[in-house]
Amino acid sequence: MLDICLLYPEKQQALRRRYGMSSDMIKDLNLSVILHAMAKGDETIYNTCQQVLLTPVTTEPLLRFRQQMVNDAVNHFEFYTEIYRLASEAVTDFEKNKTKKGGSNTGQIYDTLQLLLVLADDLEKLKDLMGSKEAEQSDGMMRFAERLRSHYSDEFVEELSQMAKHMSFLMQGGRLVMTAGISGGLKCGDVVINRLEPVDYRKLGSFRRMLRWLMLHLFSPNAIHLTETALRHDARQMEENGFLYTLKLYQKFIQELETFFEDLRMQTGFYVGCANLYRSLSHLHMRVSFPKVSREKNHLQYQKLYELSLALQTMKDPVSNDLIDDCHLHVISGANQGGKSTFLRSVGVAQVLMQAGMFVPAAYYEGPLYDTILTHFTRREDCSMNSGRLVEEMKRMNRIVDMVTDDSLILLNESFSSTTEKEGSQIAENIIQAMYDSGVHIFMVTHLFEFASSMYGKKLTHARFLSAERKEDGTRTFKIIDHEPTETSYGLDLFEEIVLRK
Repeated sequence: MLDICLLYPEKQQALRRRYGMSSDMIKDLNLSVILHAMAKGDETIYNTCQQVLLTPVTTEPLLRFRQQMVNDAVNHFEFYTEIYRLASEAVTDFEKNKTKKGGSNTGQIYDTLQLLLVLADDLEKLKDLMGSKEAEQSDGMMRFAERLRSHYSDEFVEELSQMAKHMSFLMQGGRLVMTAGISGGLKCGDVVINRLEPVDYRKLGSFRRMLRWLMLHLFSPNAIHLTETALRHDARQMEENGFLYTLKLYQKFIQELETFFEDLRMQTGFYVGCANLYRSLSHLHMRVSFPKVSREKNHLQYQKLYELSLALQTMKDPVSNDLIDDCHLHVISGANQGGKSTFLRSVGVAQVLMQAGMFVPAAYYEGPLYDTILTHFTRREDCSMNSGRLVEEMKRMNRIVDMVTDDSLILLNESFSSTTEKEGSQIAENIIQAMYDSGVHIFMVTHLFEFASSMYGKKLTHARFLSAERKEDGTRTFKIIDHEPTETSYGLDLFEEIVLRK
């Protein structure tokens, strides 16, 4: 079996763990918006990109390999889309062939022969494409091209094509030459297939076809004139079984090719999705960059980081933010509707894209590689919920606590907001302090002033307190700045803007 290895340089690396709470992550970070932009209506690309985004890269060598492949796809878009198209057509051919199952043996034989002919043609087209200069860019694609040429040589593809053509001629009137003995009850036994002799009867007239058939089947020196009904039936069965036996020899090969083209479609589909997203952002004049892995565990640095899903929805360049520090606790408070949740998503999305080996929505991005990313965003009351919202929140938080490690990133958005200020603050402080002491990297958006001010008063070495900027006149800039926690979220600003000025 040929290993494609376009997502991972080694086959065993593909057995990797997904993010622990991936369904929550998709909702909380609006990843579906990004996935739709990558897929452009292609369901296979959507599912593939979702699978890759939710399976993080956790080593720097693998990250560099993936980034090189993504960059290659961006710069050679037509080449990657053509590979994806060829693989998709091959998979469609397999699916069409499967829908024909259940007919006569003769029909199944003919369908399988046609499939073999199509597969030989698909392999030949793919080999021609992989022999072009575009295949000589990234190391991953070059190695794949070499493995393809070695595993499916030109001679092999030619023999496969000729075999399928010869057997097709047999189905249309050629001869299958076999030897056999006579077993008990005048049944045929010990059948051996000697050779295939194609005969193209389409060039003969009707009379000459009949005469040629009689000469071959009745008057050839080795022919036996079968008169008994049982023997005639055995002869027909022997010929049909000979076809079936011969085709069985190729079933394993057909299954191998089916797996090969499905994997090729999946792996190239991810890179086509990356290139689709890049082209969309380029048309909108939105900057992206390939991130770097920080040398220090908690070092995080970015310039002009923006929230990608918001950019794709509004088709405008959103407000961006800058940050550089070595802290592993970031508490964000401040004005309502000031961009806190948007900022939190921008950090989460950038890290998810980084650990998929992609470019990120920032002029510059440098961060660590986390073993998992966990999100806990507040949810609206579910009408089917048979317990309180606080209980639901704590259940999700308990799942996070079970999964978290010292090398995790946790994103919390208005958590513990379903109870009183005092109770919510006490719960939050106990949990966040424990995680901080363990070195877990946390970004937390909160309106719990009692919690935020208590943590601020501890003057923690590796904690940073940020706030959504608000001008003196109440204007929100949607910038996130350094600021100590404030007791008000300035809800009256919104009341005046939305209600009184209406």
